Amino acid sequence: MKNIVILGSTGRIGIQALEIISQFSDKFNLIGISGYTNLNLLEQQILQYKPKYVAIPNNSDAKSFQVKYKDTKILSGKESLNEIVSLEAVDIVCVSIVGIAALLPTVTAIRHGKVIALASKEVLVAAGHIVMPLLEKHKTRLYPIDSEHAAIAMCLSGFNKTSVNSIILTASGGPFLYYKDLSAVTLEQALKHPNWVMGKKITIDSATLVNKGLEVIEAKWLFDISYDKIKVIIHPQSIVHGMIELNNGAVISQMSNPDMKMPILYALSEGAVNSRMDNQLDMTSAKLEFMEPDVLRFKGLRLAYESGRKGHSWPTVFNCANEVAVDMFLKREISFMDISNIIEETLNRHEEVKNPSLDDIRQIDNWVVENVSHGC
Repeated sequence: MKNIVILGSTGRIGIQALEIISQFSDKFNLIGISGYTNLNLLEQQILQYKPKYVAIPNNSDAKSFQVKYKDTKILSGKESLNEIVSLEAVDIVCVSIVGIAALLPTVTAIRHGKVIALASKEVLVAAGHIVMPLLEKHKTRLYPIDSEHAAIAMCLSGFNKTSVNSIILTASGGPFLYYKDLSAVTLEQALKHPNWVMGKKITIDSATLVNKGLEVIEAKWLFDISYDKIKVIIHPQSIVHGMIELNNGAVISQMSNPDMKMPILYALSEGAVNSRMDNQLDMTSAKLEFMEPDVLRFKGLRLAYESGRKGHSWPTVFNCANEVAVDMFLKREISFMDISNIIEETLNRHEEVKNPSLDDIRQIDNWVVENVSHGC
């Protein structure tokens, strides 16, 4: 029985993680959850799942919750996330907070020896050089809640690293795969992913292919592999989630229906694959198409590779600029194509910081917000 805390329980991944914990109650026990703005859903989750602890960063919201739910310990303030992940009883921390805000509580959890189930790509993109050595130092592990990286991990099982020529991440291509002109696409169109039901930010990232770029940088850290050996291929059906190419030319793939519950269960089970899900793939109806990504129309993917290869502070800037630009797009302040343009312009203005610390990353984030808000 593993005791679990979910950061960001009201988001899409958090909701599904709660469902997994409830479905496999013989394997998982919920200790705590955290929420920020969706307080109505957070209340429903308290009533349904009865966590012992709830972290709410806003002090006034936390006070009102403590009055209502006297049998639940409500943690409040800026340190509430760090406090809940540090609880002695916790074994696994599921991190599903959107954006760079996930970094500090993840680092805190690692320092307390917790296993990390990570849905927030930004953590490794911005601070992989900090997080990976920290995992080794504190003798704990990180499992990505990501269909592509879970697929690669399963494909790699049983193979020596030296026998692998490359890893291949698949991308659906998003809603605009066949669009020739992206200048007039709308927010509503960008939020209609053809295969996946996800949160708004990651849905936009998928539409720009920035999400795949984030996964490329994440894969570098997760699998300790050079960027020259990480490939991206468009696969519109989202059936093949990842592949590895061996030195002898053989390609090993992992296939399943597009459903995030499988990688969530895989991460919470710490890489075990013996729990059966109901969403089984019908191979007789599976259609498989593959094509090269168009990095001219979707230059966010190209910028990710460039930032990753440069290393140091460049991936942090790439990630932060994308966060700010996507938020602006969701508020209808910029156009769809402005997202990748803002990323590129911000990178062009950045002065490299060697091996950025956590404080450096916070300062870079602040610099990006200030620059983008002033029109970059």
